[in-house]
Amino acid sequence: MKDSISKNVAIIILNWNGWQDTIECLESIYQINYPNYNVIVIDNNSNDNSLEKIKKYCKGKIEVESKFFEHDTSNKPIKLFEYTKKDIQTNGSQKGIFNLSYDKKIILIKNDENYGFAGGNNIGIEYAINILKSDYILLLNNDTVVDPDFLTELVNVAESNEKIGFVGAKTYFYDRKNIIQAAGGGKIDLKQVISIEPGLNKIDNGNYDKNFELDYITGSCILCKMEVIDKIGMLNKNYFMYWEDVDLCFRGKKFGYKSVYAYKSKIWHKISASGTNYLKVYYCTRNRIYFMEQNISSNYLKFLLYFFIYIFLPQSKSYLWNRDLRGGFNPYLRGFISGIKLGQIRVNKRYNLKKEQL
Repeated sequence: MKDSISKNVAIIILNWNGWQDTIECLESIYQINYPNYNVIVIDNNSNDNSLEKIKKYCKGKIEVESKFFEHDTSNKPIKLFEYTKKDIQTNGSQKGIFNLSYDKKIILIKNDENYGFAGGNNIGIEYAINILKSDYILLLNNDTVVDPDFLTELVNVAESNEKIGFVGAKTYFYDRKNIIQAAGGGKIDLKQVISIEPGLNKIDNGNYDKNFELDYITGSCILCKMEVIDKIGMLNKNYFMYWEDVDLCFRGKKFGYKSVYAYKSKIWHKISASGTNYLKVYYCTRNRIYFMEQNISSNYLKFLLYFFIYIFLPQSKSYLWNRDLRGGFNPYLRGFISGIKLGQIRVNKRYNLKKEQL
């Protein structure tokens, strides 16, 4: 195995109206054992005073309370390097950023609008490529807390095989002790485009204490080699949010890169256990169809017919007949229509390109 700790990792955290979660995540990161990383926080045009709160945390004026760690004052104040999207695209001044230790600095990029998960993270990835020259990027949800050894274990697994392109952690529910939320990621049934997630809601009794290959790593914590990004590009911003992590890993798979679960790497993830997220209903439906068009285009029409008969109609019936779920029907229907339209645009482009080549 190569000298893992020599690899520089850009940890990219996306914030949108969630500064309380973000500073808890940051505090846990600044207490990890890995000695070679840079933290990039991307603010997706928050309107909850997030920037000011994050700045106060960096100055040492907000103490983070968490059941996972004690607040550390030894690295405060944290030097803040603040940019706009325009600043980094014009190669604004980076003076002093490489002279500070990993736990004494933070890069804060303020977006002028909400670019979603894919577009927002891409801005951080671009910075990691052009300015930091990172060996790895780590996409990490802001509502996570990390174990001190989590990054060391991720990089060790990534470095163990040159064909490992993506690595994910054992993820627990934040408020459900010893219950697994994700064993790295999942498998995809391409016939139905259903995600099968090993370990979900299972008690951690040791059954998932081994590394194994997956189809994709979940976007809440995904380590990616920069060489993979160089070959396949960044996240597809057309997804906006949901399924872009699956798409990224599938694109890497076409170049021979594997997605692997690293069981010794541990994080805890906050997730809502109740209520209906209508925005999620819309984007998951839309992007599920869009993903299918990209990955099995030869059977796309067959899939649409299957989806309509065996998935769309039964799910629509559930939404309409269950009073508690009725509000989900409109976003579900709009997601279905938008997914078809988005896929059809790509189909038309490919068809026109073939015509030009004749």
